[in-house]
Amino acid sequence: MKIQLVSACALALSLASAQTVQPLTGILDRQGNRANMQQVNALRSRRLQHDFSDETAEQRATRRQRAEAIKKGFQYAWAGYEKYAYGADEIDVLKMKPKTTRNGWGATLVDALDTLWVLGMKDEFAQAREYVAKIDFHNDGGQLAKVFETNIRYVGGLLSAYELSGDSVFLQKAVELTDLLLPAFDTPLGLPWQMLNITTGQGSSETLGTTSTNLAEIGTFQMEFYRLSQLTGNATYHETAQRAITAMLENNNPQDPASLYTIPGLYPLDFDMMSGRFTNSAAYWGGGGDSFYEYLIKTWILSDFMLHRNLDLWRESIQAFRNYAVAESADGFLFPGFVDGTKFYPYVDTFTNFIPGTLGIASKLAGSDTYFSLAEQLLEAGYSVFAKMSSSLGAEAVRFVRRNVGSDYLQLSAQERAQVDRYGIVLARPYYVLRPELIESLFVMYRLTGKQEYADRVWDIWQGIQRNCRVPNGYVGTANVATDASSTGVLNTVDSTESFFFAETLKYLYLTFADHDVISLDDYVFTTEAHPLSRDLPFDGTFTSYAS
Repeated sequence: MKIQLVSACALALSLASAQTVQPLTGILDRQGNRANMQQVNALRSRRLQHDFSDETAEQRATRRQRAEAIKKGFQYAWAGYEKYAYGADEIDVLKMKPKTTRNGWGATLVDALDTLWVLGMKDEFAQAREYVAKIDFHNDGGQLAKVFETNIRYVGGLLSAYELSGDSVFLQKAVELTDLLLPAFDTPLGLPWQMLNITTGQGSSETLGTTSTNLAEIGTFQMEFYRLSQLTGNATYHETAQRAITAMLENNNPQDPASLYTIPGLYPLDFDMMSGRFTNSAAYWGGGGDSFYEYLIKTWILSDFMLHRNLDLWRESIQAFRNYAVAESADGFLFPGFVDGTKFYPYVDTFTNFIPGTLGIASKLAGSDTYFSLAEQLLEAGYSVFAKMSSSLGAEAVRFVRRNVGSDYLQLSAQERAQVDRYGIVLARPYYVLRPELIESLFVMYRLTGKQEYADRVWDIWQGIQRNCRVPNGYVGTANVATDASSTGVLNTVDSTESFFFAETLKYLYLTFADHDVISLDDYVFTTEAHPLSRDLPFDGTFTSYAS
């Protein structure tokens, strides 16, 4: 049965009706061109994954042993969640109690649905399904909903669970929640509020009294909303997400002398959602900007290569990134950094580690050896931050000294210089809180190339997590990656176990060693929260419901 939807806001209704007289937003690039269908058909048949048919029996046995060990790690963490916090947003592992951080709807449970399925934990999945069916999204737990996080963790988790299992309850709950989020986009330009009162539909910025937002929080709806339109036949969701991108483009011109946006394709992080104009000139592919760029290319892939504007924007952005936003460190690694006008700042956070995997996929599709080489170089730099630490884990953020830029070193304190002399980097934020981004890129590049060294590096990181983050009833962060518990005999913990540990970190760890056809990159594309969405739904430029 086709699901019939009624929009939650007047804006969405007008968008849905408008699409009957013009192409869906994103079908045409900025010059008004459609995708070349000969090229599209070639892309549809292009294989991404390496042919692993030459894997030896010994290699297969080792790989499967590692997969089983990681599955046991997930089961260990899940048992703690079941015992002390089942249905809660998070578990406070050290205090053995639940935490409400995402409106009390069960963020960890929903975020982990597809991980349970992939790991073959069908009994736990069935139990979680019964819980999901009873979630009341109208009850916001007395908290404002963070719209970006609600989309990537809840909506993305529900959509992936639906696609993997075929159980319509997950799609129904995704529709229910997304309709409650639509009022966040009911603004003059269609740019979403960061926060939303689910009960009243009133939006606000995270910084109260302002109308500020950032790049990631307006651009990271495209995948989930596109797929929701595809599954339901309702273009409202797709058009809502794309309208935000249009507003950003229409209100910022790098040729405008007054604009803070000066390098085409490198978009500043912060802007005002009422004017749609950028409020500073700092551009960055890390936190605050990362998933905007990620969704440009991944939504294009998800759309069966038909959303030509996304490809157009990605090409411009990745070229600008290569030309302006990377620099070589004194010890020979190629790192991304901040770009502010004409200045480059050698600061990098762990969120940028998504770039090698995403760029690797894009380069394989484009047949670009140059950009694939860039992906490999960035991966080496990202991994070096982990490999240099005795814990085998990487800091949340580091600063590096550029080759032949002596002022980078001279500006450091004595303590920072000592770190550079020892590690080649400054540990700007020395903690590790179970983040997945480097593991994600190592997994992707392993699946793309078949290089065993990438899988071995994932295993080394897992061993570091086991040594430094495993505690009774689960896993937590570690405060200083430069020390290792096996040497000190002391766990230096950070009380943090966010839902992404179950949804992303453990999933990518497991998939690295699972059989290679499990969630193949030829069949699925991952959202920013590691929710696999099928690439097998054809798209001809119109939405016809695939749900029944």
